[in-house]
Amino acid sequence: MRIWFIVFPSLQIFSLFSPLDSLAIDLVKMAKLLPSALVIDMGFGNIEEMYDWCKCNGILHLAGKALTDYTQEYVLQEVCRSDLYLQDSLKSKIIVYRSKIGEPEHYAIVIGEPAIENIVVRLHSSCYTGDLLGSLSCDCRSQLLTAVKLLAEQAGGIILYISQEGRGIGLANKIRAYSLQMQNSLDTVDANRFLGFDDDERIFLPAAMILRNLGVSSLQLLTNNPHKVQEIGKYGFDVTKTIPFHMEINEYNGNYIKTKQTRLGHTN
Repeated sequence: MRIWFIVFPSLQIFSLFSPLDSLAIDLVKMAKLLPSALVIDMGFGNIEEMYDWCKCNGILHLAGKALTDYTQEYVLQEVCRSDLYLQDSLKSKIIVYRSKIGEPEHYAIVIGEPAIENIVVRLHSSCYTGDLLGSLSCDCRSQLLTAVKLLAEQAGGIILYISQEGRGIGLANKIRAYSLQMQNSLDTVDANRFLGFDDDERIFLPAAMILRNLGVSSLQLLTNNPHKVQEIGKYGFDVTKTIPFHMEINEYNGNYIKTKQTRLGHTN
């Protein structure tokens, strides 16, 4: 019988030797904490003994099956919708989606009145520093606004705004990665790896569920990232075309964009 004691922060990542070790890391990643865990075999004789010990010592306990059930029971439902007047598209609407298990909300922004078949779709991950604050260190805001303008000029389309900050590591960890890039001259990939994360921690199940809810089966994907094409295709969608972005490079995001091209396989 094992109980997990999780210690933060720690940047040293040990090898994983058992499914429970992997579950411990999955748990802290889901909480958007640093992926570091101390796993100790407490030697309990049975699960009741462990529960009693946890209760007496004020320790939370969680069965590994709960994490498995959590991911299997993930379902997004539409919460509400409204018309939306955007600077480059006065004929738009926003649809809010929420899961029953406490995940962040996700959003579909429908530009114009597009035909559902072979619709143009932009999968956009949330970026607080770029989208909201206008950070020059990335190209996220430019991609978002360009997507709205492109869809408005054509026959319309859908922007899925998915709450997966920092390629899925969360805002706090993204800021940690920023600090490593600035103070230790690491690029975005090495900074994430130093913190113990994979190159891309995002999951595309929320995007797939929203597309299904909207009746989409075939689509043109507005992206420079071939990984997005592969991942959304795994859910049975027919990606008929990839439409690339052409973003301007400034003195602050040049290395970031170059790293995405050379190390993450982006096309532009």
